[in-house]
Amino acid sequence: MKKFIIIFLAIVALLPIRSICADWTYSFVVYSGDIYEISSEELVPSNEIDKKIGQVTRYSDHEGTYSGNFSNTYPKGTPYYSIKNTDPKEIIAIQTNEAEFVKAINKGQYANGQLEGKTIWFFIIGSLVIVLLIIWIIKRKYR
Repeated sequence: MKKFIIIFLAIVALLPIRSICADWTYSFVVYSGDIYEISSEELVPSNEIDKKIGQVTRYSDHEGTYSGNFSNTYPKGTPYYSIKNTDPKEIIAIQTNEAEFVKAINKGQYANGQLEGKTIWFFIIGSLVIVLLIIWIIKRKYR
């Protein structure tokens, strides 16, 4: 019975980690804390491109919580550019090849980047609770 309680509490303690995973329904990049959905619209001619404003710092095709200029589509190092006469808070350009760019449209704040630190704390606190529970059970057993 005690083993069942320990296993049950371990599962309950680690549940929050699973519940905050991202739901990736489209291709995106994250720039400056906002998520930008990749459109199929190419920027032709490329003379609409203004200046480099950032790049992908982390890539993963696995759903999860990540921070930084993250992408689920483009590899690390893929550059982001501003577009002439366009606010980068609305639309940015992603360089897909040497002279090819696609538009990425801002969909709002990327909350999952903020959750990455919370995930670590959930794990630490959950692990601490489990260790303390095991110590308490062992002490009670050998009194």
